[in-house]
Amino acid sequence: MISETGAVLLRELIRDSVNDTLLQAAERGKRVGALISGGVDSSTVYKLACDPGIPTFTGWYADEGFSELDYARLVKGDNHHEIEITPADFLEHWDDCIASFAPPFQGPGTFGQWMVAQYASQHVDWLLSGEGGDELFGGYVRLQIVAGEPLRDGYADYRLPDGYPTTVEEALRWDWERLPDLLAVDEQACAAFGLEAKSPMLGQAVVDYAMQLPASERVGKRTLKAAVRGVVPDAILDRTDKMGFPAPFVQWCQGPLREFVNDRIGYVPDPSKPFDRRWWYDLCEASRPEPLEAAA
Repeated sequence: MISETGAVLLRELIRDSVNDTLLQAAERGKRVGALISGGVDSSTVYKLACDPGIPTFTGWYADEGFSELDYARLVKGDNHHEIEITPADFLEHWDDCIASFAPPFQGPGTFGQWMVAQYASQHVDWLLSGEGGDELFGGYVRLQIVAGEPLRDGYADYRLPDGYPTTVEEALRWDWERLPDLLAVDEQACAAFGLEAKSPMLGQAVVDYAMQLPASERVGKRTLKAAVRGVVPDAILDRTDKMGFPAPFVQWCQGPLREFVNDRIGYVPDPSKPFDRRWWYDLCEASRPEPLEAAA
């Protein structure tokens, strides 16, 4: 378990990284906002910024079980924005959204990120996020399974991805090696609207600190949680139901998106298999704009 001295050090390293980003923004005349999802990582970044005037942005879905608003509101700033994402948004904006991204395509949260970036671009130039926290401090359910730890609520039927490692050390490395693909999603979503994505968790000193920890201390965010307890509300640190910006698209595909998705890929996702993303990747591929040379 992390010592009190270690907890203070990690907290200050993250604070320094956040403040360095804010200083760079001020020097360049950039307006800064922060994404807050109701989770540990984004809450940490925003709370350590120590500026309640920074605009905060939370995307959400009205469907039961898909909203993190109650937790996001525990840390929201004085200038807070909540962006509801609806089936009508998907039908109107999906083709523009997918045109903003290059393979490899990521999960259904991509659309929500794009919608939030579209809205945030009206208010800020740089957008802070908690990206990197899951990879550095072991936030993924798949890693918890490998480590033999209790699963978060709602993941009883979750299955490991094909080829996922079976040791904690290898699983941490696997997750870290795939982080650039996730960062590319942030960058592409933001770039579509002239924004820049910033990830203070990935400051070099923070990365160096995390990487020297024993693998067992990089599971379940226990080290990060210890470092920010007293800064981030306990209700967020101790929750067992974090969803990670889930999207109700499988549900929507049984109703308002059914015709749209079936027309694109010839089938709709199986609601009994909510973690199966094959349909999503098929939809992304089927919706990719044709290259100019192919169209010619």
